[in-house]
Amino acid sequence: MTITSQTTRQGKVIHLLSPGDLVDVVESGQRLRAYCPIHGGDHQRSLSIDSSTGWGFCHCCHATVLVTTIGSSFVNRRNDSQGWHGCGGDAFAPSPGADHRSSSLRPSLLQPRPATTLPYWQRDEVAALMAVVPWMREALTSSRRAQAYLNERGIPPAIAHAARIGYVSRSAWERAPVSAEHLLLLRRWIGRIVFPLGSPAGGGFIGRTLLRWEPGMDENTHKTMLDRPGAPKRWVKTNPAGWFGFDTPGRLTERVVLVEGGFDRLALLAAGFPATTVIALVGTAARPAWLARSAPQVKDVALALDADLGGKTAMERLADEFRQAGLSVTLCPPPHDQWGKDWSERWRRLGPQSMWPLFEAFIQHHTTRDERK
Repeated sequence: MTITSQTTRQGKVIHLLSPGDLVDVVESGQRLRAYCPIHGGDHQRSLSIDSSTGWGFCHCCHATVLVTTIGSSFVNRRNDSQGWHGCGGDAFAPSPGADHRSSSLRPSLLQPRPATTLPYWQRDEVAALMAVVPWMREALTSSRRAQAYLNERGIPPAIAHAARIGYVSRSAWERAPVSAEHLLLLRRWIGRIVFPLGSPAGGGFIGRTLLRWEPGMDENTHKTMLDRPGAPKRWVKTNPAGWFGFDTPGRLTERVVLVEGGFDRLALLAAGFPATTVIALVGTAARPAWLARSAPQVKDVALALDADLGGKTAMERLADEFRQAGLSVTLCPPPHDQWGKDWSERWRRLGPQSMWPLFEAFIQHHTTRDERK
């Protein structure tokens, strides 16, 4: 990441990005859409960028950004056969003729401040959540609502406890040993089951709301309710974010399974997969360099994302990225049948039988590896 921040004389913070900071850029008219690297979003392309000037705005975290190149303005270069592709400096080219005079914020008005990767409130949010981890763990055990939700999804309490899952009940929030300012940052986490995340940049969290859920309501019904206007966000995430199951990368096995959601990982753990074998991307973004740098013992990756269009597209993209990083890749999405598009739903509805495709993929892999020896 090469993100820095500057502040205007009026106190407005501008995040300066390089083209390489943008992931999965797509064209939308005269604008570009990308996952926001400021708040670490990977569920939707909330960052909208003017392709002629480089100025952008995130509709999720409300960050203002300017994508720059050295001595020049920012503009995309189109690959007519494949569309827009981010993730690299060669995806964009400087435009010597671009004019920023029409912008309401000129670069000359920027006052430098010390470079920082994260806005202060995001660092404070992570610190506040770290401080209340014991209270979240306790609340998960004592909350009937949280336990009923886990039971609905087929996750035994022992599995959730071993995976260090927490729950921010109102009582836990009120008892949090943090400052009043940090308490305000934690308000959006009330009523959420919280997953710990790991990354080379440090630990983080992602939270799934239980608001509007009632015992006996399945996940799909709850999701439909939360998709309505005015409903709470299903997921919120800190920055840095990371992967669920990546807190101790040195303990990962030679082959790992990458699933999409936190509950998918819990389902695999409940089915008997070792914790050192399963990583949840908590989205569909991945960083092959994380494995190369933090877990060089990992040689093989089984991509087991959701069996929907988004999961299929992501697996094809990620397969190329991991192969370019020198890893062997196997695609193992859930079967296309009536039992669910993700491993969590299939586990809830079918139990151990739902995991046979993954078990068979692992058996085949180990058999083939042993034959090569």
